[in-house]
Amino acid sequence: MKRIIAKTLVLSLMLSFAIVYSPTALKVDVVSAATTAPTTTTTPTKTTPAPTITDGSKVYVVVSGDKMWKIAQKYNLTLDQLKSLNPQIKNANIIYLGQKIIIGKVEATPTTPSVPGVSTTGGTLKVWQGQGQTVSFRNGPGKDANGVPVYSFNIVMADATFDAEGRILTSYLDAYEISTPNYDGASMPHFSGWPGKEGYNISSHAAEGQEAKVTGVSVNTPESAAAEVNGWQTKRQRGDAYGMNPANEWYKQMNFYQKFFVGKTVAELEAWVAKNTSANGRPIKATTTKQEDLDKLAKLTAAEKAQLADVVSGATMSLRDPHGDFIGALVNAYKNRIEVTLPVK
Repeated sequence: MKRIIAKTLVLSLMLSFAIVYSPTALKVDVVSAATTAPTTTTTPTKTTPAPTITDGSKVYVVVSGDKMWKIAQKYNLTLDQLKSLNPQIKNANIIYLGQKIIIGKVEATPTTPSVPGVSTTGGTLKVWQGQGQTVSFRNGPGKDANGVPVYSFNIVMADATFDAEGRILTSYLDAYEISTPNYDGASMPHFSGWPGKEGYNISSHAAEGQEAKVTGVSVNTPESAAAEVNGWQTKRQRGDAYGMNPANEWYKQMNFYQKFFVGKTVAELEAWVAKNTSANGRPIKATTTKQEDLDKLAKLTAAEKAQLADVVSGATMSLRDPHGDFIGALVNAYKNRIEVTLPVK
């Protein structure tokens, strides 16, 4: 009886050994990846054909515990979609350590539109930013009802962006116009004088069809001076109340000019103003009767005349006169420019 039991135990041990070390037992769904902890599992000697991988293929490398359906789920694919991307895999139930599986195409990286003269290398955008201003003093506008002169000054401010060649990419211009208190324009900012100093005539704001009157002399105090200065508005801020041209107010014309400036250098703008504007800095109209302006028009080509006519259709106010030197402000913005590097998404 003991002999039979012993033989039975030996036979059982031999059978267990055969099962554990059988080649069939070595076949698994997936084996450990090289990036995981070292393993004693043996990789099957049978090789699987590699997928056809192009530069546009997005590839996944199999790691321990992976199954085809898990990989598909991870990358929001159906199993059938994943199988269609990998026709080299004949049995979706069997994948191997380190095996490369295509999971889609690499998404194209958005590119920044190319702008001549603008560097976008290295994921950055390089431009040149500048700010400039000009100040001009003016005798006027006009006189008050008592014949006392009105005086004013203009401060033009320009903010502009340039490319590497100095061409204007963007610009934004505005201006302050400040007068003595005897100017009767309702929206005109005033400065009556320094505190404690002699006052100046004050004019009423005339209604249409009526004459403005001098109503007194300013009494200048720290409080009055502060109130005036703190109440100053730029020409853009004054908006339609500016009163220059109800049909095409100051800010609308300046917006037109800003578009016209794009793509031109400040030197080109100065040359354009010299050829295409009258002595008062206004673009020359085809209907002009001034001989000096007619002489300038005669020197322009047909294309230059067409461009000038297009400008006149959008803006007729001066670009360079005692009301403000806007071209000079842009020139100063260019002189003051600094290099600015911006990240490109």
